[in-house]
This record gives sequence, C-alpha cells and structure tokens, in this order.
Amino acid sequence: MSIKPIDLQTLFVKMGEVSKEQSLAKEQSALQQSLAARSQVTKELAEDRRVTETPADNETQAVKDDDSEEAKEGGKRKKDENESPPGDSSDLEVVTDPDVGRHIDLSG
Repeated sequence: MSIKPIDLQTLFVKMGEVSKEQSLAKEQSALQQSLAARSQVTKELAEDRRVTETPADNETQAVKDDDSEEAKEGGKRKKDENESPPGDSSDLEVVTDPDVGRHIDLSG
C-alpha cells in the first residue's frame, strides 16, 4: 500500500496532535510521581500539626511502686548516707596546671 499525496496532507495536519499526545505520555509518569510526592508532603505536614494522644504510661506505676518499697527501707538507707556523705571532699587534692589551654603545640 502506497501513500498518496492526499494521505500525506491529512497526516501532516494530524502531526501536531500526535506530538502533543506523545509528549503527554512521556510526562505522565513524572507528573504522577510529583503528585504523589506532593500528597505525601501535605500528609506529613498535617501529621505534624496534629496533637497525638500520649499512651498510658505504665512506667509511672512502677515508679510509684518503687517509692513504696523505699519507704519501708528508708531507715536503713538514711543510716548508710550519714556514715559516708558524698559531698565530703576535704581529703581530695585538686591540682591544676596554669598553662593548660594557653599554649598550642604545632610541632605535631
């Protein structure tokens, strides 16, 4: 089947429409990807603005239980603390170097 000049005239007229369809087909995947990314960003922004409810904290109950056990043993601990206070630093000697932080050794 050969192409006649009349057929070429109709093909050239339709060439603009075909090129538009081809370019849209190529850009469709990129467009869908950008729309998906935009919806993901809006979803994340909405989640950032929303205040979430905190779950029930079971650790606070454990702490309260530990406090009640300490109250029973509180007398024993107070006696131990009086024997050796942690703030007693009278027998510690602190030595400081006056040149620390003033000289830089560049020799490597």
